Amino acid sequence: MIIDTHCHAFPAKFLEMVPGVSKGDPRGLGFHAFTYEEYIGHLDRYEIDIGVLSHPAGGIEVGFNRKRALDLAVVCNDAYAEYSGRYPQRLKWFARIPLVHMDDAMAELKRCMKELGAHGVVSPTNIGGEKSLDDAEFAPFWAEVARYDVPVFLHPHDAPCSPRWHKFSLQQKLHWPADTKLALSRLVLSGIFDRHPGLKLIAAHLGGMTLMYLDRINWREGNPECEGTPEEYFMKIYYDIAGPVRAPAIRCVCETVGTDQVLFGGDYPHGRGGRDDQFYPMALRAMEELDLPAEDKEKIFYKNALRIFRI
Repeated sequence: MIIDTHCHAFPAKFLEMVPGVSKGDPRGLGFHAFTYEEYIGHLDRYEIDIGVLSHPAGGIEVGFNRKRALDLAVVCNDAYAEYSGRYPQRLKWFARIPLVHMDDAMAELKRCMKELGAHGVVSPTNIGGEKSLDDAEFAPFWAEVARYDVPVFLHPHDAPCSPRWHKFSLQQKLHWPADTKLALSRLVLSGIFDRHPGLKLIAAHLGGMTLMYLDRINWREGNPECEGTPEEYFMKIYYDIAGPVRAPAIRCVCETVGTDQVLFGGDYPHGRGGRDDQFYPMALRAMEELDLPAEDKEKIFYKNALRIFRI
């Protein structure tokens, strides 16, 4: 069995409301509307059993237009609930909560959890390119997702950076992982796990290099607010293998946090060369090359996901 916890879907109505989103496709092909038939065709081809749909676009909050953000999030969540409701054995989904106004965020989170049956929550690594997830205004959001006991998937998004990052598309290639590392570090150092010890946090793309620098993050400079050593909290985070990433990188994460904290992901539909499914064979090949016992690979492929999503 295989569960893909890192796959994205762009509902047709969302693309109609934000026609410029295609410009954000680094392949230059433009995003097209998600269809069940096309996606399941890819899953069947690679023998993947379940996909957990999410919407990665941090642009929902850009400009901090309250109505626009809520309207876009509602369109995505309604579409995901419909997909999952029609095909419950194949599709689960993360709710996209608009983090512009907390009243809207709390109401939409409640609707997704209580009425629509979401299996988790997805958030960009920064809000609108200006705010950090550990900012005080987002405290009610974290308290509520912890109360619902669902995983929160952090996906990278553009953030202000030096113009030097823009050449060769390096913002998307390397600054995105760096922003993931920044978001995770700020959350950990702010004491998020002390306030919500049961929080289930999923970091995209093996955590964006975070685990390579645990000794540096452990330094007490800067007045960290967490009670324990930062490293202790990074061990509680889940890390997906979407990327694409290579077997040695996956093994490094497994050796650092343990195979109980690693999830399979394919990053659909962000392939290259005009292929939406290109990353699936790359991820599967990396898993095949990974020198781990079969039982550990089973944890990564599906057992960890079954546990945290309570499937």
